[in-house]
Amino acid sequence: MFDIINHKPQLNPLAHPVKLEGSSDHLIILIHGYTGTPREFDELGKLLNDKYNFSIVIPRLPGHGTDSKDFRKTGRRDWLRSIYDLIINMEKDFNNIHLIGLSMGALIALLSSIHFSIKSLVLISPALYARNKKMLFSHILKYIKPVIDYNPKIDSSIKDPDLIDLYNNYNRYEYTAQLAELHKLMFECRRKIKKVNTKIKIIHSKKDELVPLKSALKIYENVKSEDKDITILNKSPHVISYGPEKERLFKEVVDFFN
Repeated sequence: MFDIINHKPQLNPLAHPVKLEGSSDHLIILIHGYTGTPREFDELGKLLNDKYNFSIVIPRLPGHGTDSKDFRKTGRRDWLRSIYDLIINMEKDFNNIHLIGLSMGALIALLSSIHFSIKSLVLISPALYARNKKMLFSHILKYIKPVIDYNPKIDSSIKDPDLIDLYNNYNRYEYTAQLAELHKLMFECRRKIKKVNTKIKIIHSKKDELVPLKSALKIYENVKSEDKDITILNKSPHVISYGPEKERLFKEVVDFFN
């Protein structure tokens, strides 16, 4: 029988965290989404580093970018704590820390802004709600059916074995215990959203297949932030940085930091 406790995961070559040094007193931490990896922010991170010479850190959340056995040992406290610890470690070197989050990463950014002095927030496809109805039952399903077939087919055009490996570990199945953890994180954000008063930019797409537009609107309407803005795109998938409007996304974020 496989020993999941003593399992030593190997990091996928596509999932390495990114650190780019800059010369200013500004640091941007970019937080990827649920089952995602730092590669979701590769282009945007490099662009902001080149444009403004801000320091960039794109961390890898615990259990992500390795394999499903590693992922299934983690939960929302691990994901939150990794970013909280990173901010604490960086506060001594930077007076201006900005957070950019995608999907679940946007929720982590929101909660971080309540506990730490964060200069600004950019929330991309923030997952305050989800279209996945199984999430509602995940708190019970995790005891009955811990693994559920999700989408066993992968795009035939994908040939990269490392990308296929990531897909098979994180997208081929749904892990109901971790889905329940994500759901708890959503509820925590909904309860605390009115405590957020940081400068904020929200970007969401009407075509988002995973997160409804009401997530972005709910955040925009309920944060205390006086300086807030929302951009709604028309053609993008959930991970906007991989979609047809990624250049628009990049421009919106670059302009926000101008």
